[in-house]
Amino acid sequence: MDLLLDTHAVIWFITDDKKLPEKIKTQIENTKNDVLVSMVSLWEMSVKYSIGKLELDITLRRLLGLLRNQVL
Repeated sequence: MDLLLDTHAVIWFITDDKKLPEKIKTQIENTKNDVLVSMVSLWEMSVKYSIGKLELDITLRRLLGLLRNQVL
């Protein structure tokens, strides 16, 4: 199944936020599914990160590298 994640789902998944329903987390982690992220979500995350409204345990550059193959 193809899963297109919105910005909140991406952020909640990478930060292990409890706002992400367990069912969705399981679907994202299922290697049989293709997980996709919009360039708009990456842009939005970049803006939030640069103005201090998004804190991550990894650098934004590292995150973008991890998501490279999932970007639409």
